[in-house]
Amino acid sequence: MIKGIYHSAAGMLPRYFKLVNISNNLANANTTAFKADRRYFSTLLNNELVQPAAGGKPSRLADLEKGLFTDFTQGALERQTTPTYFGLNGPGFFVLEDPDSGEKYYTRNGRFRLNASNELVDHQGYRVLDDTGAPIVVRRHPFVVEEGGDIFIGGQSSGAMGVVTFDDPHVLVKAGDGLYRNLAGARTKAPEDTKVMQSFLEASNVNVVEEMVEMISLNRNYESSQRALVAQDESLKQAVNQISKF
Repeated sequence: MIKGIYHSAAGMLPRYFKLVNISNNLANANTTAFKADRRYFSTLLNNELVQPAAGGKPSRLADLEKGLFTDFTQGALERQTTPTYFGLNGPGFFVLEDPDSGEKYYTRNGRFRLNASNELVDHQGYRVLDDTGAPIVVRRHPFVVEEGGDIFIGGQSSGAMGVVTFDDPHVLVKAGDGLYRNLAGARTKAPEDTKVMQSFLEASNVNVVEEMVEMISLNRNYESSQRALVAQDESLKQAVNQISKF
């Protein structure tokens, strides 16, 4: 009977983690260039997942975290009127630099602007870099970026937009606000056939209908496991009470 309680709990725990994940995806359905997180488990009903360990935590809780990864599928490109907004049609990331620490970040959120120094920056003030790793400075207009990434400022060529990709983008770690960090130090390379789309922004790749359908299914499964756990707990309670009478 105790084993049955563990099995029921083991069915609830992974589904709880996945429900939290889906809730976060839905909350970011309208966030520019947001990439949905997906969670998968190799085993759902393994009672080892809920065996008590140090501090009463599940002994294999880390295994649940290993099932989370980012879906880098491209979102729809939506036309804008702002010339400092950019979208990427194809794989790759814009390269940003924190002006204070010099740390590099990667993003597909091209909602850029010009700061007081006429540098192209994101909403946090991180500088957008060109293909040589230098900040992009726009002191004259018109400011035009061709689909190949070439930059023209005041009609003069001024380098190219810094766009890179990875052999496996899953090495990147989310840093919040649509930013990613390359903590593994993976090599970057220029993407093939990726187009830089000026006055476009990439929408979130979250499919609200699919997420809602999965959430409903998970809720039903979670509730079934919960009812089974309550029933077994009640049976155990009755068994203990009966034994105490003898």
